[in-house]
Amino acid sequence: MKKFKQKVFDGFSTSQASSAGSSVNKSEVEIPEVLGSSNFELKKTIRHGFPHLPSSLAFDPVQSLLAIGTKTGSIRLFGKPGVDGCILHDAEVTVTKLQFVVNQGGLISVLEDSSVHLWNLKLKNPAIIHSLKFNRERITAIYLPLKSKFLYVGTERGNILVVNVDSFTISGYQIPWNRAIGAQRNGHPGPVIEMHECPDDENKLLIAYENGLATLWDLKAKDIDQRYFCEVNVKSCSWNPDGKSFTCALHDGSLATWNVKNSSKPSQIFSPHALSSQGASSPCLPICKLDCRCSKSSEPMFLFTGGLPFNASKHTPSLTVMKGKSVTVLEMDHYILDFVTICDSPYLSETQEPMAVICLLKNDLIILDLVSDGYPPFENPYPMDIHESPVTCLKYLADCPSDLVPSLYQVSFKQKPQRATNCSKLPWPISGGDWKPMTSSYPEVVITGHMDGSVKFWDATSS
Repeated sequence: MKKFKQKVFDGFSTSQASSAGSSVNKSEVEIPEVLGSSNFELKKTIRHGFPHLPSSLAFDPVQSLLAIGTKTGSIRLFGKPGVDGCILHDAEVTVTKLQFVVNQGGLISVLEDSSVHLWNLKLKNPAIIHSLKFNRERITAIYLPLKSKFLYVGTERGNILVVNVDSFTISGYQIPWNRAIGAQRNGHPGPVIEMHECPDDENKLLIAYENGLATLWDLKAKDIDQRYFCEVNVKSCSWNPDGKSFTCALHDGSLATWNVKNSSKPSQIFSPHALSSQGASSPCLPICKLDCRCSKSSEPMFLFTGGLPFNASKHTPSLTVMKGKSVTVLEMDHYILDFVTICDSPYLSETQEPMAVICLLKNDLIILDLVSDGYPPFENPYPMDIHESPVTCLKYLADCPSDLVPSLYQVSFKQKPQRATNCSKLPWPISGGDWKPMTSSYPEVVITGHMDGSVKFWDATSS
């Protein structure tokens, strides 16, 4: 806005000066147009609210930062209240995958065109420092183990390529799909769905393929350790925290648990939401994503989306939390795109107490408290919806006093929010980043009045 003001009024002053200095009769002078299209520059200066068309999610458990990718090629970064940034790819292409380089200030993004980008978030203006383009195969999964410099890239053809994060080049180490299925099985395993490092052996990589195959790959021996065949397509998989077993989420709404040393058959198969009638179980929706955790009380905890019976409330979006023998279905207002569990430790080799779960919905961001009874939601400190209460009036203030915006922030931080009775009493679990007031000689503020009688102040200062 400051730039716009200078251009417009500089031109206006020039016009006035030239007119005043002329001794010719004004009625006979043809006043030249000094304002052109170059004097009017429209650009987006501020962003408030929920990211438009979200598509992917990532969380750095050490820095406590959240990243949300969108279908427009932008990535929103959230930390503690006040920390809210946005970075943009050159093209408006869907961000399909996100992965933090944990505690290193790096973020890896995968776009729908199978390009991979490494962002440096430590720069004053975060920027892409490396890029790769996969032309022959579409990327379906990525995985970067903690403290590792090797990124595993799974493709729709079932191959796994390895990228060196330091040089951002494809290494010669690969896991081809035909080595994964073995000689005794015919057919293609399908796309790579997920990859996970074994909690008690960093040399073992669990790989899940869409067509019902899971393999345990020995990274040092460069060969298969075990193969596990499911009769139903696999949608997701997760290690059980002991590293001795893992669980696959299947297309028929069931969970199959395998002992890593016994690949002949699952040790357990069950459908959490199947309704039995006359000895037969009702069909269920696919379980789309699964995460297995274990509390310090040694009670296993399963978190998953989907899996409800076909006739259950017209397929209400929900997250299921199974802890011991307790099963809790948490219904959502919108479709769940992804979720990430926050634990008290980022290390797989340690007991990871689940503290909260971040749920990215189609039109909302919800974090649930996994410590308190009933798993209540946290009150969101980010302004997700300017129309939470309908806007009845609006005022735009330009060229405000330089100390106004910082003062408004300080007042908001000191305010004690009135938590709803059904919200968690614990502090907001995303606490990363360092917030500082924006230094600008031309601060701007938008004030909105709402139907519920509230007045909100929005920082509209251009960066």
